Amino acid sequence: MTMEQPTKQYVNGFNSGYLLAKYMPNLLSKIVKNIDSANDYFVGFFSGKEELELENSRGHIDDLARLRDKSGDRDLDLER
Repeated sequence: MTMEQPTKQYVNGFNSGYLLAKYMPNLLSKIVKNIDSANDYFVGFFSGKEELELENSRGHIDDLARLRDKSGDRDLDLER
Protein backbone atom coordinates (compact mmCIF):
# COMPACT_ATOMS: atom_id res chain seq x y z
CA MET A 1 0.00 0.00 0.00
CA THR A 2 1.47 3.37 -0.98
CA MET A 3 0.80 6.59 0.83
CA GLU A 4 -0.19 9.60 -1.23
CA GLN A 5 1.95 12.68 -0.82
CA PRO A 6 0.03 15.67 0.54
CA THR A 7 -0.51 18.52 -1.88
CA LYS A 8 1.36 21.78 -1.51
CA GLN A 9 -1.95 23.47 -0.58
CA TYR A 10 -2.52 20.93 2.20
CA VAL A 11 0.98 21.43 3.63
CA ASN A 12 0.64 25.22 3.54
CA GLY A 13 -2.76 25.00 5.23
CA PHE A 14 -1.45 22.58 7.86
CA ASN A 15 1.44 24.88 8.71
CA SER A 16 -0.83 27.93 8.87
CA GLY A 17 -3.35 26.18 11.10
CA TYR A 18 -0.65 24.86 13.42
CA LEU A 19 1.14 28.19 13.78
CA LEU A 20 -2.06 30.17 14.30
CA ALA A 21 -3.21 27.67 16.93
CA LYS A 22 0.13 27.97 18.71
CA TYR A 23 0.80 31.70 18.54
CA MET A 24 -2.53 33.40 17.77
CA PRO A 25 -5.37 31.20 19.05
CA ASN A 26 -7.82 34.11 19.30
CA LEU A 27 -7.33 34.98 15.64
CA LEU A 28 -7.64 31.32 14.72
CA SER A 29 -11.01 31.02 16.44
CA LYS A 30 -12.29 34.06 14.54
CA ILE A 31 -11.08 32.65 11.22
CA VAL A 32 -12.51 29.18 11.86
CA LYS A 33 -16.01 30.57 12.44
CA ASN A 34 -16.09 31.91 8.89
CA ILE A 35 -14.65 28.94 6.96
CA ASP A 36 -17.00 26.86 4.85
CA SER A 37 -14.60 25.48 2.33
CA ALA A 38 -13.31 21.93 2.01
CA ASN A 39 -10.38 22.43 -0.36
CA ASP A 40 -6.93 20.97 0.37
CA TYR A 41 -5.71 24.16 2.06
CA PHE A 42 -8.52 24.20 4.63
CA VAL A 43 -8.39 20.44 5.21
CA GLY A 44 -4.70 20.93 6.05
CA PHE A 45 -5.51 24.03 8.08
CA PHE A 46 -7.85 22.11 10.37
CA SER A 47 -5.41 19.18 10.55
CA GLY A 48 -2.64 21.53 11.73
CA LYS A 49 -4.94 22.99 14.37
CA GLU A 50 -5.88 19.50 15.57
CA GLU A 51 -2.22 18.40 15.65
CA LEU A 52 -1.31 21.20 18.04
CA GLU A 53 -4.30 20.33 20.24
CA LEU A 54 -3.11 16.70 20.36
CA GLU A 55 0.44 17.75 21.23
CA ASN A 56 -0.85 20.03 23.99
CA SER A 57 -3.01 17.29 25.47
CA ARG A 58 -0.06 14.85 25.41
CA GLY A 59 2.03 17.49 27.16
CA HIS A 60 -0.57 17.85 29.90
CA ILE A 61 -0.58 14.10 30.43
CA ASP A 62 3.23 14.13 30.70
CA ASP A 63 3.04 17.00 33.20
CA LEU A 64 0.53 15.07 35.32
CA ALA A 65 2.76 12.00 35.28
CA ARG A 66 5.74 14.09 36.43
CA LEU A 67 3.66 15.61 39.23
CA ARG A 68 2.51 12.16 40.30
CA ASP A 69 6.11 10.94 40.41
CA LYS A 70 7.17 13.94 42.49
CA SER A 71 4.26 13.50 44.90
CA GLY A 72 5.54 10.01 45.71
CA ASP A 73 8.69 11.61 47.14
CA ARG A 74 6.62 13.87 49.38
CA ASP A 75 4.71 10.93 50.81
CA LEU A 76 7.96 9.65 52.31
CA ASP A 77 8.46 12.93 54.14
CA LEU A 78 4.96 12.87 55.63
CA GLU A 79 5.44 9.45 57.21
CA ARG A 80 8.32 10.54 59.44
